[in-house]
Amino acid sequence: MRKLIHGGTIVNEGQSFSGAIVIEGNQIADIITEQEAPRGNFDEIIDATGCFVLPGVIDTHVHFREPGMEDKANIESESRAAAFGGVTSFFEMPNTSPQTTTIEALNDKFERAQRSSHINYSFFFGATNANSETIKQLDKHCVPGVKLFMGASTGNMLVDRRNALESIFATAAAEGLPVMTHCEDSGIISDNMKKAKSLYGDDPDIIHHHEIRSEEACIQSSKLAVELALKHKTHLHIAHLSTAKELDLLQQPHVRDFVTMEL
Repeated sequence: MRKLIHGGTIVNEGQSFSGAIVIEGNQIADIITEQEAPRGNFDEIIDATGCFVLPGVIDTHVHFREPGMEDKANIESESRAAAFGGVTSFFEMPNTSPQTTTIEALNDKFERAQRSSHINYSFFFGATNANSETIKQLDKHCVPGVKLFMGASTGNMLVDRRNALESIFATAAAEGLPVMTHCEDSGIISDNMKKAKSLYGDDPDIIHHHEIRSEEACIQSSKLAVELALKHKTHLHIAHLSTAKELDLLQQPHVRDFVTMEL
């Protein structure tokens, strides 16, 4: 089947221009500027006048809650929503139930996605204090990386032992796998929580969140992650950045060779 999409503004690889796209089967066969006239016969012609035509989005940080929390969402429902929004590939996080911290749990997710996902998929492998050896069994062509919680978060996958962190960063680097981190210093958070409880009671209101999971907790943890990345030459991606000062870490020599960040 041959399809033509014309009249829209094509946005791709840093450029924006009026043109047309020829699709043959399921692949783009040609991208044509407005100065050229599309040639040949087409089974379907789509007029995209007034629209932007963009490549499919790759969402590298999603939580689809399957297995274990399907009452909230599952691979089928969330990949369907992603497809409607222009997302064609996703990388999903490991804090499900069971956690994706074993080869068996990882393979189970791939099998589930093969049955029910509407778009392309892959899954992060979750690091723990004791599974760095398992990282050696991962296929870097199938798995986007290792997710490391350096602060307590949903799923209780905290890794805070220095020897475990060293091993995870070193092993991931040796295997050519990036490490994506959730950076908050749990020691600082614990101290802040004790102070908050003494001031506000045993269940501090959400308005005190910024006092408990403080700027200092984020910065200190991110500093440690960058230190380990530079030491082991590990490609590090710091997820959900929350302070401006963490951005300053990118100004250090050679950091940008190994470190990226996301809001």
